[in-house]
Amino acid sequence: MSESISVKKRKKKKNKNAVYIMEILLCIIALSAITVSMILVVKYRQLNLRADALQAKVDVYEDPDDPYLSRSTADEMISAERDIAYIEGSDAGRADVLASIKEELIESDSSIETLKNYYPDDLIVVHNNEILFFPILDSITHHTYDRSLFATGDDGRITYNESGVDTESWIDVSRFQEKIDWSRVADDHIDAAIIRVGYRGYSKGDIMDDDTFEYNIKGALDHGLKAGVYFLTQATSDSEATEEAEYVLDMISDYDISGPVVLDVELVGGDDGRGNRLAVEERTKYAKTFLDTVREAGYETCIYGNLKTFLIMLDLEELEDYSKWFAGYTDVPYYPYSMDMWQYTDTGRVDGISGNVDINIRFIK
Repeated sequence: MSESISVKKRKKKKNKNAVYIMEILLCIIALSAITVSMILVVKYRQLNLRADALQAKVDVYEDPDDPYLSRSTADEMISAERDIAYIEGSDAGRADVLASIKEELIESDSSIETLKNYYPDDLIVVHNNEILFFPILDSITHHTYDRSLFATGDDGRITYNESGVDTESWIDVSRFQEKIDWSRVADDHIDAAIIRVGYRGYSKGDIMDDDTFEYNIKGALDHGLKAGVYFLTQATSDSEATEEAEYVLDMISDYDISGPVVLDVELVGGDDGRGNRLAVEERTKYAKTFLDTVREAGYETCIYGNLKTFLIMLDLEELEDYSKWFAGYTDVPYYPYSMDMWQYTDTGRVDGISGNVDINIRFIK
């Protein structure tokens, strides 16, 4: 979801230290993990070649009365050659590892992307200046999208082509997109829009309208787009979660909402975010209260979030029955678990919108 410019600046500033730490830890972790295996391979081959060559010299001269080399001398030479081979093998192994890491760092957008390649069985998140590893669990339902079937077009939009899976191109907007020309948006191959209806303040906790909601919902619907809505939560109690749901239901009651009603769960406001201090169990409970209230009113529901949302803030095993909308800006989804929509960029370009906009793929089975 789009956030205020001031919030984004605070996040970027806070994450600078994480980036520096990550750059250093990357080489240390990757080198320690890979150098061992590389050294063993190189060492094993060089040891055998050197030892076999020396043994052949010894075996040629078998006359015990006129030995070319004594057995003890040959053993000493073999031992010395093994030591040399070990050192050379270690150096070669380290050089190969450094070259490999350097190549991946050059080709990747960030060092964290390189680090992810070395740990395919974990999900990696940078949080509070720490690199966190979360094992990928089989106890949580996985999506079945084939990574090889995603493609990025010249316009930067990602498509997915699998038999039996239809997709739609969705955008999500708020007042940060300013005034949108919905006629031009509809002509630019956009199928639907999820529109921010409102949010709860992260400090005082008041519920606030998005002042472009009415204009955007009418514009999208009038030009033939499907429409859904989202609400940014900061509920810190069950009663506040219910209040948020009832607020959204009241705001959308006059509109044809065929898309999902989405609960946006994110860390916002830095240390001042009132919802950031909740325990996982509390936040998960309040999310379910919101979604169940909206579902009982007859609407489709969904939870929006990024890796921090789904790995740090919520208990995914408790939310298996709810649709997920994942935000992660990569060429193919890094998130392995079940999801119905993927936000793959926050810098998309759509005709009729003056600046950047989030673009998503919605999967329809």
